[in-house]
Amino acid sequence: MSSNIPRDVQEFLDDYADSPDDKSRSANLQFYSNERRCRPDNVLIEDIHKQWKGDYSKLENKHGFIQWLFPIQEYGMNPQSQPLQRHEITAMKTDKDIVARVLRSYRLMLDFYGMDLCSSETGLIKRVDPEAKNEERYRNLVRGC
Repeated sequence: MSSNIPRDVQEFLDDYADSPDDKSRSANLQFYSNERRCRPDNVLIEDIHKQWKGDYSKLENKHGFIQWLFPIQEYGMNPQSQPLQRHEITAMKTDKDIVARVLRSYRLMLDFYGMDLCSSETGLIKRVDPEAKNEERYRNLVRGC
């Protein structure tokens, strides 16, 4: 491991090779299957997609949902979320409904940032609103970094 690369970045680059796959843990798969509510917000993913899109105040002020929408293979800032397990990744990648929900989650957050996904094939994104309309949210991003 290179001493110039932070530990968590190196673990990501190594595909979390030392992380165990706990098959008894499937909270992310259940959430993306619309069978489990995220915590602490107590909302199903379908409800987030339907009710929160365009509600920029809610998306700005609630923070617990983000690690449910975009789980990672390590503990993050939400202690009520679960690190993504390898078996969940495999199951999620092969379920067309879950893949569609992941894409809707991505579009939800792009909309929050004033962007749109032009192509799900290439990942090309574009701004949809004048920058001034999103200035407050952009300022919060910089302040949060």
